[in-house]
Amino acid sequence: MILSDGTIRQMIDDGQLKCILPQGETIDDIASHIVCASFDLRLGNEIKFFPKLEWVILNPFTTDSKSITEIKHYADDEDIIIQPGEFLLWATKERFGLPANIVGRVEGRSSIARLWLLIHITAWFIDPWFWRDGPSTITLEICNINAVPIVIRPGMRICQIAFETMDADAATPYNVKGNAKYNGQISPQESRLYVSG
Repeated sequence: MILSDGTIRQMIDDGQLKCILPQGETIDDIASHIVCASFDLRLGNEIKFFPKLEWVILNPFTTDSKSITEIKHYADDEDIIIQPGEFLLWATKERFGLPANIVGRVEGRSSIARLWLLIHITAWFIDPWFWRDGPSTITLEICNINAVPIVIRPGMRICQIAFETMDADAATPYNVKGNAKYNGQISPQESRLYVSG
């Protein structure tokens, strides 16, 4: 069952859904981001990208992606131009921690999709108990598949997360898995396929 806007807000207020916002913000400040059956997420201020390098082959079974990616920081509302075909890893401003019986599903927003900007490519599923040391950001895999450059800005509402209840608590939630590669992330995280499991 997908959680409604009222249930999402109540679960955040009750502490069942952990939602950590940037310093100085409260859930009341962004209450309008909880819409119908989802929570709108905003772009954070840090991106990772793969620079164009000649004679480089990306091997996901090594730490190549970590050593190749570069990081840039941007201010809120600063224009960032994404070129056609460009791919970025970008973390959300919001950090979430899910209980053992809730999964999250990251979806694009229609207004963004109509620009031909892909937001999460294929990795939309957020496991129950997605946190270890604390709520985690969600890394968005953003790609411009338009024929023209697109402007986006940190702080803009870029996608949404819907929450669904499971029939029972997960027997092995994400935070106790030995190979929970992305748990506890607070910045964009490149592929960790090289981690066993």
